[in-house]
Formats: sequence, C-alpha cells, structure tokens
Amino acid sequence: MIETLDAGKALAREMDLLADVAADPTRHHLWFWQSPQCLVVPRKLSLHPDFDAASRELEDAGWPVFARATGGDVTPQGPGVVNVTHVYASPKGREYGLEDAYDALCTPIEAALGPSATRGWQPGAFCDGAHNVQFKDKKFAGTALRFRPCKEDRSRRAVLAHALMLFDPPEQTTIDALNILLERLDQGRVIDLAAHTGLPADVSPAAFLTRLTAAFDVVPP
Repeated sequence: MIETLDAGKALAREMDLLADVAADPTRHHLWFWQSPQCLVVPRKLSLHPDFDAASRELEDAGWPVFARATGGDVTPQGPGVVNVTHVYASPKGREYGLEDAYDALCTPIEAALGPSATRGWQPGAFCDGAHNVQFKDKKFAGTALRFRPCKEDRSRRAVLAHALMLFDPPEQTTIDALNILLERLDQGRVIDLAAHTGLPADVSPAAFLTRLTAAFDVVPP
C-alpha cells in the first residue's frame, strides 16, 4: 500500500522512524509513500544564499521546495514517483557500512525489476550516483542513506535507507523545474530527460510492489 502525504510531513516521519529504531533496534519499518508535486533538496543546498529566492520562484511555478536530512541532490516528487523508506538496525557483531546498506536497499529493487536491472552512474540523471538502480541502462531509482547510533548499543546503528522510484518516466516539465533550481543554486549541471525510465511496460505498479515487498523480506540487512 502506498500512502500519500505532503513531502514535508513524509520527511519528518522518516526522521521519526529513524529515532524509533535508534531507541529500539528490534524495530523495523518498510514504508511506501508518495507526495504531491514538489522538489526536495539536501539540507546543504538550502544554505545557498539564493535558496530562498529560488524556492519562491519555483513555488510560484507550482513546485514547492522542501529540504531533507539525507544527502544526495535535487529530486522531484509527484505523480509517477513512489518512495520506499526502509529503517532498521545494523546487525550485531560485525561492521556494517555504506556499501552494506546500499546493497540491502538496491538488491530488492533490482530483484523486483528483473534481469535488465543494473546499478551505477547515469550521466544526465538527477541525483546521479554509483547506487542508482537502472533498468535497460536508464535511471529507475535514486537512493540515499542516513545513519544514527542506537542508544543502548552504540556498536549498532539505525539505518534509514530511502529510494525514489520512477514508476512513470518524468515529464519535461519536471526536468525543467529541476534545471531551474540547479541553475539558481549555481550547481553547474543539467538534467536530461532521456537519462530516465519508468517501470517495465509489462509490469503493473501493483505487481512490482508485491515483488518488491517480498524481495525486502528475503534480503536481510
């Protein structure tokens, strides 16, 4: 089931889920959500001196801007975008780093997409990174992480793993909004519509979510 709520409330809930697992590492959350049309930026970009003016410009154009605690880059939300937030505690008795957490997030998505799924950089994609999930060499999902020490056992960490999945390919208006904000914040890069894709044509959203939920069940953190 996909819950729809305001992006600001969704980002706040993610932090609540992370705090919950940090307080009790036996807790575990898998949450699918989406929000109305907007842009989300990492907190570091919200410190840019032109951020407030750029946000007003984009909001006037129908693209309110929200800041998030995880890293990454400017990303869109809205129709056709579904997010998965996976929150859990790192395993006892072993090191558990970024690569482990990214693998625990990306592997289920790749399994749900099927054999044409890959992982890696996608030039021209928004929020490009080594842990993109791609389908047929185009970006399907972007990923981000945040860790927090568990309160009672600081050898373990609460992990917030987030993926933005493009159930539908983005429209040009989305790409234009991303590029306006990146230009106003002097980011020196341009997003290309052709770098992105959506779900395979023969896979319905309901079927994909069923596969994905099952894949998270069998891929332990």
